[in-house]
Amino acid sequence: MIKQLLNLVWTLCLISFQSFGQEFKMDSTQLSQYLNTYHDKHQFDGITLVAYKDSILYSKTIGYANNELKTPFNLATKFQIASLSKQFTAFGILILEQENKLNTEDYVYQYLPKFPFKEIKIKHLMNHTSGLTNFVGAMWKDLDTTIVNGNKEMLLMLESNKYPLQWSPGSRWEYSDIGYCTLANVIEKASGMNFKEFMEERIFKPAGMTNTSAEFSTDYRTINDPDMAMGYVYDATNNTKKIAYELPEHSFIYWLGGFYGDGSVVSTVEDLLKWDKTLYEGTIVHPSSLKKAMTPTKLNDGNLADAWGTRYGFGWFLYNSENFGSVQTHSGGHPGYSSRMIRCPDTELTIILLSNLSIPDFWNLNILKELEKQQ
Repeated sequence: MIKQLLNLVWTLCLISFQSFGQEFKMDSTQLSQYLNTYHDKHQFDGITLVAYKDSILYSKTIGYANNELKTPFNLATKFQIASLSKQFTAFGILILEQENKLNTEDYVYQYLPKFPFKEIKIKHLMNHTSGLTNFVGAMWKDLDTTIVNGNKEMLLMLESNKYPLQWSPGSRWEYSDIGYCTLANVIEKASGMNFKEFMEERIFKPAGMTNTSAEFSTDYRTINDPDMAMGYVYDATNNTKKIAYELPEHSFIYWLGGFYGDGSVVSTVEDLLKWDKTLYEGTIVHPSSLKKAMTPTKLNDGNLADAWGTRYGFGWFLYNSENFGSVQTHSGGHPGYSSRMIRCPDTELTIILLSNLSIPDFWNLNILKELEKQQ
């Protein structure tokens, strides 16, 4: 049973046990000092959790869920997890494949008849090799900033044939948010349910994730959940943390607020750990589907796709650690929020970080690398 403990105080600061054929060591005091260093630089507020199997080895909160009200964090504090949401969209597709309602080798137009790119398969959207246009570079400037844009507007823009493919699907890798938005629409068509309902009924409820939801909005004001942490941006000019959606430079939070499938899940560290457990149990996502999601993408020429120096499966970045074996990870960023989940299945080690602060160079805050130094 998951231990409902926060800010654990250990009698012994050094935790050790046998894992992956060697002794795993974790100095909780040293780890706290590492996190405090980032907090002192205004580069982390939030919750950090390290778990082995279904037991929490370490958890720590820094800062407040709401600075104005001085509201403390707890395991049930909700965060926008941004692109960490992509795993749920990918697993939603794989669940439908388990039920023979679609196949990842199917073409997208089979489910979205007006989708203009007849050569794009579902798998190309899942592994970021579709060749769809760069959203920020090509489509952003054409959006109506007086309305809330979302999946509907995106699909209409793609159907206009104004935005051709950048390359043949499967030949190159480039991260694509709109690919995952399109997958959400495929899920709706294949399942006969809207995206929010599908995620609730097929993933969150079976996993016991009672504080998790897939929203149709990424705007804090629209989600309007009192249990969600307020999102902040640090302003170095006057040494204050400002509410992200109030800043003029983040006005796009409003007019990009209707996209879903790529980053609209709201969750907690507690629920993400529950989800991690179900992935090990294979009760929702079958082992064969999980293996498929965690298999590095091969391009049309047979070479493994280079995904920012790592590999990519379906909704997960993949690499290997000398100390912990296979690593499966993804992060997310949205104005006011940063998130990361790291799974090491060879050692059954899981790390979850959820923050209500925009964090530049978030990849530099790497708990796994810090733990590697302790081995």
